[in-house]
Amino acid sequence: MFRGPPVQLICPPNLTFPYVPGHLSHICFELLKNSLRAVVERYGFSPSSSSPNSPSSPNSSLKAKPNLDDIPYPPIKVIVIEGNEDITIKISDEGGGISRSAIPLIWTYMYTTMQRSVGQLEEDFRDTDFRAPMAGFGYGLPLSRLYARYFGGDLRLISMEGYGTDVYIHLNRLSAAREPLL
Repeated sequence: MFRGPPVQLICPPNLTFPYVPGHLSHICFELLKNSLRAVVERYGFSPSSSSPNSPSSPNSSLKAKPNLDDIPYPPIKVIVIEGNEDITIKISDEGGGISRSAIPLIWTYMYTTMQRSVGQLEEDFRDTDFRAPMAGFGYGLPLSRLYARYFGGDLRLISMEGYGTDVYIHLNRLSAAREPLL
């Protein structure tokens, strides 16, 4: 296994708020999983080259296998702030972003950008016991937004193609608010 991108948490130390733990866990897991995957896919084995398989120097062909622990991935930042009306969680990555034409598609069920073969990462991943639930089926973002909206919050995504993505999770903190019944 290899060391993935660091996750930097910026949050008030004593922040507490009521929310359904399963929903919040699902939302954060899906968004962090997407960010981590995007950063690793963008920077691959050699962050100085344009593709994971292209050599970074003339002598790089002498190396048997790249050491994934040596790649300086940019951090994924998770910022949690308490406002008067809501708790906002911002997850920012430098994973290359999403094209504007794909933004409407990410909210549809069964749309995925996951490729079934990711080369060396897939080979290393098979050696572990970890399996991401529903990875690559196109349910993560639509369900996450549904969970956020169910109790009066929202999930918004702003992407800068060629750089990265910022996702804002707004969780309603007003206990007097009416939750929609389905």
